[in-house]
Amino acid sequence: MTDVDMRADDAHKPGSAVLRELREEDAEEVASLFRLVFGDERPIDALQVASWVRNEELKPEWLRVLELGGDIVGYGDIWINGDEVALDVVAPGHWATFFDWAEERARAQRLRRVRVLLPAGHETEPVVEQRGYRLWRSNYTMQVALQDTPPEPRPLPAGLEVRPYRPSDEDPLRAALNECFANDPFFHEASQGNFREFYLRARAFDPSLWLLAADGQELAGFLLAFPERAGEHELGWIESLGVRPPWRRRGLGEALLRAALGELHARGLRRVGLGVDAENETGALRLYERVGMRVVRQGNNWTLDL
Repeated sequence: MTDVDMRADDAHKPGSAVLRELREEDAEEVASLFRLVFGDERPIDALQVASWVRNEELKPEWLRVLELGGDIVGYGDIWINGDEVALDVVAPGHWATFFDWAEERARAQRLRRVRVLLPAGHETEPVVEQRGYRLWRSNYTMQVALQDTPPEPRPLPAGLEVRPYRPSDEDPLRAALNECFANDPFFHEASQGNFREFYLRARAFDPSLWLLAADGQELAGFLLAFPERAGEHELGWIESLGVRPPWRRRGLGEALLRAALGELHARGLRRVGLGVDAENETGALRLYERVGMRVVRQGNNWTLDL
């Protein structure tokens, strides 16, 4: 069992700890915890935290804060995908409460494992190692510093054209997203509700920065960019870049990436980033390096097999 009293009416009693659902009014305190513990590794702000409460795809019971004597001393959320519980947590001095909670949920639903992502080399890694977690897989945050002129564009493969996203593209884009990332171990299949909450309603969504490559009536590839990343307002962000199998190895991915960098540069952004699996097998790392991107952060995924 977890080491907290679950009765919400005890939240303000001296010395009592309550694990309860996240509320919008907790947003600033939770964001402060991320800044305190992870600094620039996890630049999450209060607006981002508040958006989790409003997200219809996130069950309220999956988002928890630990309240002690009226103060929020920890935050954790879980996401259940297939046979895995993914835990995100920031709880200095109270890590065990959230690991116990996530592991109990996984065992109750007979799931195979619990996974947590931590900045490489962070002081929390020994905490998870002592609980029996093992290092499974890493991912990178890569960035490019744009100069006064954007990277040179690359011609599109013959017969293709690029245009911005339109509302009528929702279903074909969602299908292409699921197809392109079907083998990505970190990808959650985009249901209709998931796509609308995490993509269309994402902060700073701008359809003119979603570039779709069409081959006649067929969607060949896509790049979904944003003019900022939550907590980093001067960083353009490439959320997804995908090319469907029949159109791969023809330079389409690089053409889309260079086009997006040009669009973000035209908006005054001089840094652009993205995330990628360190063991990506599609050649994505080499592509990103060709346009000048370099690794600036590494995250390590630790797993506990149940």
